[in-house]
Amino acid sequence: MVQVQTFAPAPQGRPATASLPSLGATQAYVIEIGDTQAGLVSRAADERFFTFIAASSAFHRLEGQRFATPLAAEQAARLLAAPRRARYPI
Repeated sequence: MVQVQTFAPAPQGRPATASLPSLGATQAYVIEIGDTQAGLVSRAADERFFTFIAASSAFHRLEGQRFATPLAAEQAARLLAAPRRARYPI
């Protein structure tokens, strides 16, 4: 899992180096299952949960779901990607 942090841009007309009130950072984490990018989860500094954004149609069922941690989102994606097992073993 790769962490990507982005920050809100400075308001128009103010240099990026100006002393600004805390704008809060957005946290985003890429969720990969093997070589497949399942999606990413992100949250703003004032949010408690991470929201899943699907990058592949195979993970569309997770789109918009909220998770307490990026690891919880990754586990959900792994479960969704796992091959279905027979209900009744032979």
